[in-house]
Amino acid sequence: MTANGSPATGSTGLFREASLPLSIALVIPVAVLLVLLGLLLFPVNLGLIPFSPDGQLGLLLVIMAIQMLALGETPMGQYRRSRLLIVIGIVFAAMGIFSCIVPGILTDVIRQLLAILNIAGGAILLGKRFLPMLQGAAEPAPLPPILKRLLVTLTVLNVVAIAFGISMLLPGLVPGMLIAGIVVINGLLLFLLASILVTIG
Repeated sequence: MTANGSPATGSTGLFREASLPLSIALVIPVAVLLVLLGLLLFPVNLGLIPFSPDGQLGLLLVIMAIQMLALGETPMGQYRRSRLLIVIGIVFAAMGIFSCIVPGILTDVIRQLLAILNIAGGAILLGKRFLPMLQGAAEPAPLPPILKRLLVTLTVLNVVAIAFGISMLLPGLVPGMLIAGIVVINGLLLFLLASILVTIG
């Protein structure tokens, strides 16, 4: 605090204000969650530690609800924060919180919901990105290297989201260790995405 009562602005080091946009700040906890979850799934599949699928699914749904309420961000892209989207976000948050507190009731419902959202979202975003390129007769303009990295990262993220959704929709089809690897890769890709967006911004 300065002598005239205004807050000090000369902080340095760890106490300096971080110039991190809200959209990127919300990506980071999702990345942390997915990397940590994926790493924990390895000992879970070996039977070394217990696992709560309700807590996992509930937490994923709550974070998704926060992204919808704060930014209008959904697995199928970003939309205007309409009243309908706000209501859906509140319902998702309530379902996720209930699942974390009362296990075993909404597990299958949330698993199927997240699976469908991941599969549909990945497919829709891939279609939006590449269908115009396939339909266009003209050669696409060359992209700067940073934008190429962004495009590749988003594309891989969409493919991994589809794979993650399939593994949730058909849990017995994909080996548990492979699911753990998919989740870790998803989280690491989100860290990479946040890094690229900070560089572009």
